[in-house]
Amino acid sequence: MAGFRIGWGSTLLVLGLLLVVLPGKAAAFGAGNIPSIAQVEGHNWRHGDIEDLLKTIAFLHGKKWTTMMVGRVYFGNWLRDYSQAIDVGSLKGVNAATIRIIVWVLSFMANGYATEEFEVTEERLGTYRPEEHIDNPLGYADGEDARKYDPRLRGPVDPRELEIDPSTGMKNYIANERGGWATSAGYLRFSFARSIHFGRVYTSGGQGTSGKEADLCEGLRCLGQALHCMEDWGAHSNYCELALIELGHHNVFTHCGSSTQINLRGKTVYPIVTGTFGAVDFLHSVLGEATDHFTQSEVDEIDIALKSAEQATRGNSGGYSGQRGFFGSGSGGGSDFISLVSQLPGVGDGYASQARSLQAMSAAQEQENTRASSGTNTNIVPGMSPNFDPVKVSGQIYPILAFRDKIVRSINNMISKIPGLESLLEHISETLTAFVLGLLAPFIRPIINQVSKALKEGSSGLIETSAKAQFEPWTNPHCDNPTHSMLSKDHFTNILNSCGGRVAGTILQYVVPRVLYAWENPGVPVDEVVDDVLRAFHHPAIRDENIEIHRNMFETVRKWSQETPHRHNLDQLLSSDSVKNHKNHVLASDSRGGSRSVGPGGGCDHGNGGHGRPAGSLWSQIKTTDREMRENASPSAAAPSHAPLHGQAGGYYSGSSPQPHARPTSSGYAGSYGQPTPPLAQQPGYGAQGGGYPGQGAYSQHQHQQPPPPQAGHWQGPGQGYPPQQPPYGGGGPPHQQYGAYSAPQQPQYPPQGGQPPWGGYQRY
Repeated sequence: MAGFRIGWGSTLLVLGLLLVVLPGKAAAFGAGNIPSIAQVEGHNWRHGDIEDLLKTIAFLHGKKWTTMMVGRVYFGNWLRDYSQAIDVGSLKGVNAATIRIIVWVLSFMANGYATEEFEVTEERLGTYRPEEHIDNPLGYADGEDARKYDPRLRGPVDPRELEIDPSTGMKNYIANERGGWATSAGYLRFSFARSIHFGRVYTSGGQGTSGKEADLCEGLRCLGQALHCMEDWGAHSNYCELALIELGHHNVFTHCGSSTQINLRGKTVYPIVTGTFGAVDFLHSVLGEATDHFTQSEVDEIDIALKSAEQATRGNSGGYSGQRGFFGSGSGGGSDFISLVSQLPGVGDGYASQARSLQAMSAAQEQENTRASSGTNTNIVPGMSPNFDPVKVSGQIYPILAFRDKIVRSINNMISKIPGLESLLEHISETLTAFVLGLLAPFIRPIINQVSKALKEGSSGLIETSAKAQFEPWTNPHCDNPTHSMLSKDHFTNILNSCGGRVAGTILQYVVPRVLYAWENPGVPVDEVVDDVLRAFHHPAIRDENIEIHRNMFETVRKWSQETPHRHNLDQLLSSDSVKNHKNHVLASDSRGGSRSVGPGGGCDHGNGGHGRPAGSLWSQIKTTDREMRENASPSAAAPSHAPLHGQAGGYYSGSSPQPHARPTSSGYAGSYGQPTPPLAQQPGYGAQGGGYPGQGAYSQHQHQQPPPPQAGHWQGPGQGYPPQQPPYGGGGPPHQQYGAYSAPQQPQYPPQGGQPPWGGYQRY
């Protein structure tokens, strides 16, 4: 999502790293960064825009954030959203390996690359886990054990998870690590520990292990997945509403029943809660609904894109027909991709040869599809025989994606090194996406045609269940389990969207410098850093003004309440009746024809949506609207068959962060841990100038061996989270056990059965 930039008050955090907040204008929140067409009421927020704030923060010693580095962080963030595609509803009709192929292609469109550090592997994608999004697990899998569909899914809900922790005023599943249930805090310990581990290997590994790009990429991806969860705090919890009450807006609805107040350290307050059925927005926007014959899901749109590419390249010997309906600008007829790429000095002939080979492979698959479709068995979908093997398909499309990534990296390198090629490289770039999508189409479109119905049917069940529960906070005075669709501030139209986005930005600006400091200082205990950043999860009624993150978050809400154009009637717009009747959503029409609507059932829609469609991504180059489908739609398909749910905000899921077009540069302070550290005068203690614990000036530095983070395939962190069979969060293989100057002892494995492994199983400092 492109968008504007928000002006933040400049703050210096001296943490060993200098955090510099640059001035700017405002902009977006959610799964990606926001295109201007989706702007509502001036300031809208998504995960991608929050990630854009990374460029306002110092990176590793002597380095700056590049677009590629931000893209690597955002890839980890993006994956957590799309892991929601692997859940009970979808797995009832489609296996996880097949769904992964579709998500892989969607990632290619959104993130700009699809191989190496951007490959969507089974381990990196994972499955839907409520704690990754701070979702309330009530009602998950309709009470059955989801692990029978995939052992990586969570088990049945323990009623204690849903209780309020009397010491914090928050739901137990958020951060109560004293029980045996999954918590978001436990997931964050896992993710930050893994990020810090690989960051330390990159910056401080001895005996030639430091400075490896693979370690940097894994550290950034794990940082991104952790940031996804922390950024969700402002949008998925009722923190903003409770902070507004603390500011004197006592009529603001907290999404809890009228009899749910608790005594929290002598104060009568409503608890911190998050929403149930948290995957509803994603499922509606990305997978679609079986009963909605009008709205196009993102899977529908990638199918249309592949179809358009296939038609544009068919009979054009490699490429591009020059049709402006497919790309924003056309090149002359005959200037096809293969003839263009062959002109690249030194590498052109090789690329052209590879392109022809891939084209022949794709054509062979298309012929196989045609033979299958002409058979007498009407139950066989073209390209989807009973022997369909998603692993085989993954192997077939990987060379196509790798070929595309190689050319893009080569082009980015040539732009700066070989003058006079600008025009040629521009033409190659214009034709490349169409050519590659045309190659992919015979492999991917049959899969989509086969599984689309099953995916939509799986989505519909959860969406309908959420609809039935969305008004319970009004009908049940003891309800403290609101639905995500009603509580979430992800939607552009929600008045609190920008407030939640600003809070998320404040959290990122606090968290990232501390994590990067731990990357470069292996003596800093990981627990100490994680305990510090987890203080962002707190109830504003018991905030401690001596704790920087408490103070900053509350001040962010205060500033928003003073600047919002609705500042004079917040109590009215955010009241119980107003929220119930969806008047907390402010509608606007885009000047270019995009519109937003809230239906009788509370639906919130953003016309030109799509979860992973950022400005500047490959989505912007292609046609994704099937006009024939709309023109030929029957009258019964001219509108949704039922009023859309509040929360069906396709526009929220329409982007990601700026795309990594630039070739990555060497980054990181790759000196050995054994090398001398800068004098203290040059390296302020972590936590100085207000950072870190009150009265503690700095994080402690312990000179001893550091344990690795939980290994891929094993959750070894706090027991609040993951059953013994919990699969990897991230892949990349288990970290090495010895890194020369930076070493890591072997850690014990999971307990053999039952419960959640205690944090004590992971060596503390």
